[in-house]
Amino acid sequence: MKAILKKGIAWGMIVAMAFSIAGINPKTKTIQAKESTEYTIKVNLGTNCTTIYKKGKAVKAMICSPSAETPTGTFYVPVKYRWHEMIGNCYAQYCTRITTGVLFHSVWYYKNGDKSTMSVSAYNVMGQKASHGCVRLLCKDAKWIYDHCAVGTKIVIFWGNKKDDPLKRPSFTPIRTGAFTSWDPTDPDPKNPYRKSLPTITAKTKKIEYKAKVKVLDLVSIKGSTGDNITKSNGTIKTSGKINTKKLGKYTVQYKVKDSLGKKKTKKITFKVVDTKKPIINGAVSKKNVPMGSTVNLMSGVKAKMISGKNITSKVKVSVKYKKKKVKVKNKTVTFTQAGKYKITYTVKAANKQTRTKTVTYKVTDQRLKMALTTASVTLKQNDKFDPYQYIRTLTTYKGVNLDKKTYVKCIGKVDTTKPGTYTIQYVAQYKNLKYTAVTAKLKVIVQKAPTVTTQEETTTLQNQTTAPSPETTTPSETVTPEETESVPESTNRPVNE
Repeated sequence: MKAILKKGIAWGMIVAMAFSIAGINPKTKTIQAKESTEYTIKVNLGTNCTTIYKKGKAVKAMICSPSAETPTGTFYVPVKYRWHEMIGNCYAQYCTRITTGVLFHSVWYYKNGDKSTMSVSAYNVMGQKASHGCVRLLCKDAKWIYDHCAVGTKIVIFWGNKKDDPLKRPSFTPIRTGAFTSWDPTDPDPKNPYRKSLPTITAKTKKIEYKAKVKVLDLVSIKGSTGDNITKSNGTIKTSGKINTKKLGKYTVQYKVKDSLGKKKTKKITFKVVDTKKPIINGAVSKKNVPMGSTVNLMSGVKAKMISGKNITSKVKVSVKYKKKKVKVKNKTVTFTQAGKYKITYTVKAANKQTRTKTVTYKVTDQRLKMALTTASVTLKQNDKFDPYQYIRTLTTYKGVNLDKKTYVKCIGKVDTTKPGTYTIQYVAQYKNLKYTAVTAKLKVIVQKAPTVTTQEETTTLQNQTTAPSPETTTPSETVTPEETESVPESTNRPVNE
């Protein structure tokens, strides 16, 4: 019995010395994990990653926040604490001691035992150097070491790189609720309000413009259960369904999300490809040298369509103004009766109620032929020859090109020089059957009666009759003198100059 008592006292002294050397207060309440030496813990200060090995094989990786003051070397777990006071009047749970003054523990809390008082700002820097030497872990990871790694478990702390981490360091989702304190979202406690929280999937817009380049992930906002945005780098996102933006219609996409806490969400969202932009008017262009007098179909070569391709040319309306005055438009055609600038306005309203207006300018020029006569009036003798073309002085295009008179000029009206009288010749000139080039001119033709011609025999007879009148019918007083003979003035044909 004495021997046993001595051994008990000796063992108690050894334990007390061990607590003293480790800097542990033996009165602090501790909870021992199940005895196991099959795990090894390695902390890579270069990547802020803690890896758990089981019988030499990496089985679990944890994101952590050590510091530049965290000691390197090989250590063995001496003791654990369910809750423990930290530096600065704060507390942590699931604490596993590494060495004097250095622990694995959760993010710190303002109140001992109150899980709702975790510092959100301290939580959000997980994965960065943030501690005073301890190795901070997410609550779930601190609890896992607390539960599975017994006193005596080997710990190796070193500076390395990603190649020294056989398992990829887990992603991390900060808390973005705006709260100052909160539960650790990873705490497995059934009372943790985050256990009821799920990721959210919200459409940024449900309407997509026709032919827009989009990615289905860009159309939604995905947040994890902690309120932070989820991407493929800190969670898992799977989509099914495609959107063809080259075809109007409805498209359904399914999103499956899993955040860093393992929370899942599935949601289907229907998107609609629409055309909300103004339609397009093609072919309406300004023009120069539009012939005066020409009738133009203003829709020739003009087309209108929606961005999505629907033809709406028939819905185009056309208006014309000349010197700010409206010009009559019939069946979308107009006759340009005067030279100058015309404003042509095209307007079309699409099915989406969007309107497109386009205004162009037509410059109208006088392209009629130029024709000049040598005279406006001509007098001819009876039976004279008459050629109407000889009275056309010039015939040119509006650009000054000489034209053949007999080819391009039509003479309307006839002159019968055998019959005295007044005649009118109308000249109509037109270039290549283009009506807007036509010009006219008039020539007045006067045909005078030819004078009476008296022969020698008629003169002798007349004289005999005059000198030897019948005694029954003449008297000396009735003799006709030469001065009383009819005189016919000489006919003249003087052309009238223009």
